[in-house]
Amino acid sequence: MNFLALSTRVVIAVGIAALLAGVTHYPSQSEATAASHAPMPAVSGAIIMEWNQQAVALTLLPASAQAPVQQTRTMAIVQVSMHDAVNGITRAYATYLSPGVAPGDASPEAAAIAAAHHSLRNLFPTHATNLDAAYLASLAAHGLSQSDPGIAYGRAAATAVLDARANDGAAQAQYAYDAPGAGDPGVWVRLNNAPALLPGWGDVAPWVLRNPAQFRPDAPPALDSQQYADDYNEVKEIGALNSVTRTAEQTQIATFWRASPTAIWNPAIRQLVAARDLDVSDTARTFALVYLSVADASISCWNTKYLYNFWRPQPAIRRGSEDGNDGTTADPTWAPLFPTPPHPEYTSGHTVNSSAMASTLAFLFEDDPGVPISVTIGGITREWKTLSTGIDEVVDARVYSGLHFRTADEVGAEQGAHVARFVYRHALRPCRVNRLKCP
Repeated sequence: MNFLALSTRVVIAVGIAALLAGVTHYPSQSEATAASHAPMPAVSGAIIMEWNQQAVALTLLPASAQAPVQQTRTMAIVQVSMHDAVNGITRAYATYLSPGVAPGDASPEAAAIAAAHHSLRNLFPTHATNLDAAYLASLAAHGLSQSDPGIAYGRAAATAVLDARANDGAAQAQYAYDAPGAGDPGVWVRLNNAPALLPGWGDVAPWVLRNPAQFRPDAPPALDSQQYADDYNEVKEIGALNSVTRTAEQTQIATFWRASPTAIWNPAIRQLVAARDLDVSDTARTFALVYLSVADASISCWNTKYLYNFWRPQPAIRRGSEDGNDGTTADPTWAPLFPTPPHPEYTSGHTVNSSAMASTLAFLFEDDPGVPISVTIGGITREWKTLSTGIDEVVDARVYSGLHFRTADEVGAEQGAHVARFVYRHALRPCRVNRLKCP
């Protein structure tokens, strides 16, 4: 399927889902305030942005050594903690967990600071000293007291989230693994004896999905199919290390998208939030919804990968004489533009996760948010007018990189959009939509 058409379907699905949910875009600050049982003056979302930056810096730190799927879990813990701390007080949106009734004089800003600090201190204990200093500086900068009742409330919100994820299976997700039938045509095999990356991540407890297989797509194309031959020949030509058809811009696009989904899409979230000048409740919810979606998308994708165990382009092309397809020709020396990751090919992790993040943003801000999205990674800047354009680009990028067949990218984009739609419709809902009463 042409991915432009697929993107159109995704955008249409976003609009339909929003209409069915009764919300086509973010409510105004006055609407959000009206949703509260006890109206509060609008508070800036700057504190959420400040601690999001702290969280993403630690998460992406090379020394943290977190794989992209692990990054999504870390960010979800921090952002959901802040969301619950803030919205447990403002009651603009339903909390993910129930932090209990907030003290009447608790500051949502103090609660957000305490929740972020407490979650990050637990996730990155070796950075405790710096985090403690940032915590005190943040309180002082916002004119908040350490005795503010929001402090204890925020810590309680973070503790609830940390406790809920303590036994979610993430700590047990790395173990020795070889795919059943490894070495057979079409079956993923470890290259250079590298260990499989987090083969148990597909069994991690979802945040919102009913189960990890809820949006698992059908199997990849059969080796003897025309679709497989088309995918094979495309990546063989344009994704090769020494490709003569890949343009300089395509190589640049491939290089840009080597960064993790968190590294690429977190700046996009920040730009859209800043452009709308959202209040603290809306800002906390935006980050939390995006990271809930991508955390579940990661689980959904890994559940798919290690079920189908489909081979990567590198072994597939080198062993093309074994696939039983007359439309493919082997190249025993073929190499991709970038090194092949140590996990199965189908579906594409980057497109699943990027689609989940972009689709969630489209639910909240529409596909064309009214401001260009500009992200710079490693000196390369990419800009998109619409969120679906970013999804288009990552689909192409993973083919240009020689890492994925196009079908894995296109199906992955659909998978991520399905997860995002489900999360958006079932988590962190506005308190007054459909008569929902927030505690």
